[in-house]
Amino acid sequence: MDSFEQLIGENINDVCLDESPNFFIAPLSYSTKLCGRRYPSSKYKLADIDYFNLISFSQLFKKEAILIIWHNEDGIITDLEVYYLSNDFDILFEDYYYIKKAIDNGEAHNLTEGDTKYLGASRLDEKVSQPNSERLAVKREFVLKKKYLQKIINEISYKEVNYDYL
Repeated sequence: MDSFEQLIGENINDVCLDESPNFFIAPLSYSTKLCGRRYPSSKYKLADIDYFNLISFSQLFKKEAILIIWHNEDGIITDLEVYYLSNDFDILFEDYYYIKKAIDNGEAHNLTEGDTKYLGASRLDEKVSQPNSERLAVKREFVLKKKYLQKIINEISYKEVNYDYL
């Protein structure tokens, strides 16, 4: 395809999305409330968490922007947005540090997604060993939380509304 705009109206399942060296490509489903407001249906996975070889913050966010390909519940692509994660690196780093500290202290089994604001340690089904503890911990993955994706939707919607008045 010559441009990303040609994706609008296509079914997400019929599109081949290759990785980009410049930004994360995030096909995200959204639902719409009765008032017309959109909200994300899921979180966005960044990477698996290896308790014994934790990825660094700079490696996790080596791409500072995210191309969000919004599609509705029927799988039809409706919007494309680029959002610069670097705007929120301070909060994302605080969340990363909290997760890292829990792992380093042998407390990975106590982590919950509610402990952080934007970057979560989402639970998976498998239990694995963790450093500095005899207890098994549930395997996890780094995700951008639904709350953070909602913030992105709200900021994008706010900009669209304000541009209409210019």
